[in-house]
Amino acid sequence: MRENLALADLVLELLDARLPASSRDPGLDRLLRGRARLVVLNKADLADPHVTREWLSWLADHGQPAVAFNATSPHGVHRLLTAVRKHAGRPRTGRALRLMVVGIPNVGKSSLLNRLAGRARAATGDFPGITRGKQWITLAPGLELLDLPGVLPPRPPRGEAGYRLAASGALREGVFDAEEVAAWLLAWLAARSSGRRGLGQAYGEGVLTAASMLEAVGRVRGCLGSGGEVDRLRAAALVLRDFRAGRLGRHSLERPPGRDGA
Repeated sequence: MRENLALADLVLELLDARLPASSRDPGLDRLLRGRARLVVLNKADLADPHVTREWLSWLADHGQPAVAFNATSPHGVHRLLTAVRKHAGRPRTGRALRLMVVGIPNVGKSSLLNRLAGRARAATGDFPGITRGKQWITLAPGLELLDLPGVLPPRPPRGEAGYRLAASGALREGVFDAEEVAAWLLAWLAARSSGRRGLGQAYGEGVLTAASMLEAVGRVRGCLGSGGEVDRLRAAALVLRDFRAGRLGRHSLERPPGRDGA
């Protein structure tokens, strides 16, 4: 990233709209100091729209222009390109405007890139680590974009930030305990009215009063092993898939500093 920064007129820092703080690489501020940057809150269709507006306002107040992006929206590309041209300034004479997109794994870089290009030019997937090397892609006449593999600190964060990253899909399976993360996510959702509605609609109201919500989800959805015991690992995987697909509702796992809990 450091080697290629000099080639870019504008850096697109891609964050997950559901967890903008936890999905931000902590070393980027120092690395991008003095560089033109536009923050893109991706997967906005999965986040609470009210909280996304709070993040856009907070980022702007802290000198970081930002735009929300939804790869499934027909208006998302136009809105993003308008913001790009506003904040990029003028490229050197005789060459295209060059963008660099950076972000943690599985934050949606390849999906965004494909929407900008108007066709599938980069591999996409629902697990981190799809992009293997840098690639320049022509988005339109006079506009080029450099895609780089996602990066995370060497040791994934622990505690709440780690749970949020794992729940969102930013961490590979095997580096976190799926049952632990799913149980945390169910408790987090159950503590909020919108989360309770989503859980009730997806799994039934009885899940909310169960001694173990993960066990209850497993029984409702048929995640049973031999002897009728709940396969907790299967149940955990199901909960995480449902959350990542938006089947439990639109939820933001964190709000800007100084706000009450999401």
